[in-house]
Amino acid sequence: MVGRRLRAVLTLPVTAARWWHRITTAPLAEQWLLVVALPGLLSLGWLLGIGDGLGFSLAADSLVADPRTLLTAFTANFIHVSARHLLDNLLNFWITLFGLYPLVAIAGWEGRFRRLAVVYCTVVPFVVAWVTLATLGQVTDQLSVGFSGVVAAFLGFLPLALAAAAGRATGGDLDPAWGVVPFLGSLAVVFVTPSVWYFPAQPTLAAGCLGFAILAAAGLWWADEPSPRRDSQQLSADEELAFLIGVTVFGTGVAGALVIVPRGTNVWGHLTGYVAGFLIPYLWYVVGPALSGRTR
Repeated sequence: MVGRRLRAVLTLPVTAARWWHRITTAPLAEQWLLVVALPGLLSLGWLLGIGDGLGFSLAADSLVADPRTLLTAFTANFIHVSARHLLDNLLNFWITLFGLYPLVAIAGWEGRFRRLAVVYCTVVPFVVAWVTLATLGQVTDQLSVGFSGVVAAFLGFLPLALAAAAGRATGGDLDPAWGVVPFLGSLAVVFVTPSVWYFPAQPTLAAGCLGFAILAAAGLWWADEPSPRRDSQQLSADEELAFLIGVTVFGTGVAGALVIVPRGTNVWGHLTGYVAGFLIPYLWYVVGPALSGRTR
C-alpha cells in the first residue's frame, strides 16, 4: 500500500503533464514563450546583473519626468533583487498559468488570451509603476522592482476565464459577465483585511465592493437567469479538474498576492496589476461587445 502511494506521488508530475497536454490547446510555441522563454530571460537577466540601475525610483516627480524614468517604469517590472525574489515571482507565474491555460482552452479564448498576454507584458508595467509612485512614493524613495505586478495581471484574468469556461461548458448558459461577481467579492476580502501598514484595512471600500458584487449578481440573474439546459454536455474528468485547479489558484493567488504578504511587499502594485488584469479583458470582451450589440 505504501509503495503504491509512493509511486503515485512520484509519478504526479508526469500525470499533470499528460493532463495539461490533453486539455491545453495553445500552440506549443506560445507555451514555450510564456512558460519557458520569458522566465528564462528574467533568470538570465538576474544572473548577469543586466537589470542593475534599471529599477524604478519612487523619488521621481512623475512617470514622465524624463525619458529614463519612463524607461525604468517598464524595465523595473522585469528585474529582481535576489534569487528568492525571482523564484517567488516565477513560481507564482507558473502556477497562475497552470490554472489559466486549461480554462482558456475550454472557453475557446486562445486568441484573446494571446492578445491579453501582450498587453499584460507591455502596458500593465506602466500602470503598475504609475500607481506605485502615487501611493508608495509618498512614504519612501527606494527603488521598485519585480515581476509580481505582471503576474497579478494574469491572476486578474482568472475570474473571467472561469466564467467564460463555465459558460462554454454549459452550452452558453452562463454569461462571461458573471466573472465580475467573484472579482468584486475578492476585492471586498482584500480591502477588509489588513496586510501591511502602508495598505490598511478599508471597510468602506470593502462594503462598496461587496454591495456592487451583490447588485451585479442580482442584475445578471434578472437579465438572464442561469438554468441547466437539456443539451448541456456533462463535464469530462479533465474539465472538472481544470475548474477545480482554476478556483484553487484564484483563491490562493489572491490571498498570497494581496492578503497574506510579507513586509515590504508592493501590495499597491499587486492590486493595480490584478485590477487591470481583470478590467482590460472585461471591458474588451464583455462590456464592449454588449454595448455595441455584437455577439462573438
